[in-house]
Amino acid sequence: MVTYASSQSITASGPLPAGARRELVYNTAIGEREGALLVIRAAARISVAVETSAAGDFPVRLFFARFVAAGRRSVPDALEPWDGSTRGTEETNQPVLVQVEVPYGTPPGSYVRVLTVTADGRAKKVALRVRVFPVTVPRAGTRVGNLLTSFYVSPQSYVSKAAQLYDFTTHEQRISANRALFALLGSYRISPASWGFAEPRGPRGYRSSPKWWRDSAANFVGQLRATPGFSAMRIPISNNRTSARHYIAGLSPFEPQTWCGYLRRVRTFWARHHALRADSIAYLYGFDEPGLAGQRVVARQAAILHRCFPEGKQLMTGNPSRANGFIRDGKAGNDVDVWAVLSRRYYGRFARAGRNRARGYLNLINQVRARGKLLWSYTYSGTRGTPGFAATERLSNPRLLMLWNALEGIDGVLYGQGTTSYSKANPFRSIGTGEFVLIYPGRSSAIASARLEQIRDGIEDWAIFNKVRERRGSREVRAILGRAGVFSATRARVMLACTLGCELKSRTKFAWPRWSHDTSTPDRIERAKLAALTLAS
Repeated sequence: MVTYASSQSITASGPLPAGARRELVYNTAIGEREGALLVIRAAARISVAVETSAAGDFPVRLFFARFVAAGRRSVPDALEPWDGSTRGTEETNQPVLVQVEVPYGTPPGSYVRVLTVTADGRAKKVALRVRVFPVTVPRAGTRVGNLLTSFYVSPQSYVSKAAQLYDFTTHEQRISANRALFALLGSYRISPASWGFAEPRGPRGYRSSPKWWRDSAANFVGQLRATPGFSAMRIPISNNRTSARHYIAGLSPFEPQTWCGYLRRVRTFWARHHALRADSIAYLYGFDEPGLAGQRVVARQAAILHRCFPEGKQLMTGNPSRANGFIRDGKAGNDVDVWAVLSRRYYGRFARAGRNRARGYLNLINQVRARGKLLWSYTYSGTRGTPGFAATERLSNPRLLMLWNALEGIDGVLYGQGTTSYSKANPFRSIGTGEFVLIYPGRSSAIASARLEQIRDGIEDWAIFNKVRERRGSREVRAILGRAGVFSATRARVMLACTLGCELKSRTKFAWPRWSHDTSTPDRIERAKLAALTLAS
């Protein structure tokens, strides 16, 4: 029985990674959830009992890591909630995520709990040591001090797959599954980029219906009440990736002149149900990766949005350029408010014809940030060079992407690939690359993937590093992540790598810092977090 940092990749069989410990160790902020891995090797049946303690009796949760096929490997990705009772292992190396939650109001200090782990009848005690720092992470559901998020989710796909797996027979079961999905998103600080059953079906806005799946009004209220709220609220308008027959409310993203009455009705409904709050943002994502012609449509969208939903912010995926100055010049009320830039197009690309373009993109990005616009990042599998969310990557990669956002002080993360987009296969057996499956269907509650756990941890890391940035400046954030070897960074700057013309060499044409992606990475992440907690205290 050995322990690791929660972002360590564990194979189904074979040698375990170096650096194993004998205790579960946590360094946390107040209000944070934090996990660590307990790995039991070569046992057929296991159980875990958490001993209670009068001092520091904070919640300790167990998650049995179920193995699923991802690419050509079997990975422990589905984190099934577990009461610790005796059950059979799935593979030679069986991970169990042991998660602690430090409630708001917990006094800083050191706390110790004990787990009794029984493997094939042999019991062993494992210490659980938690050091709580005098740092408080913001509550979920507020934009203040939090990394903003927007992850595409398909509630219809989730409910359909849950019904198939668990033989649902009633509408109440489907309604409960739908709300459980949103409850998980809210608790993991993930804001949905789709409202699913809660999206209006016509330009008159939210309406009630005796058919629950058509009752956009009740579904919106029910989904929101199942959560602590969301820091980013997507205004329900389709973008150019949606087919015409599936346009939300029947409204075309190419005809924003028809939106005004609808936007005002949505705004009124949100205000009535306390969804329109000063500590969250309402945003409209009406065009994905447009060319110049599409950006002119975005300008028209922004003008209507700003007039008819004044609190709304226009989001666009793409980079600022010399050609699209008309949506960032502060004129005509048609600016893009949120620029979502592909992670590997944040800095620049390799040199050509003697010109150093490693930071060519960054110069214009800094200009829009200086004008008070928000900057988000997004990612998808494609050209190599930056970490992503696929199950075929190292488990530390999702955490690394969030830490890169902390490194650069980026305001939010958009993920459009899907978190609940299932194939015909049983997701507990096979998830392809896993890029589209970040959440598994549960009978009564949604089940997080190991990667979603790292994403949430990374969001909380961002909040801690944000406190360091506010108190000590960006130089100290760079210094911490650079010293730990997480990124190629010094106190003065981020050092970039590419095929030609960067400070460092890499195999990619897009400039990006070198980043750790081996078995040492989880410990590097934990060292950086400890340093950030110390400085933020």
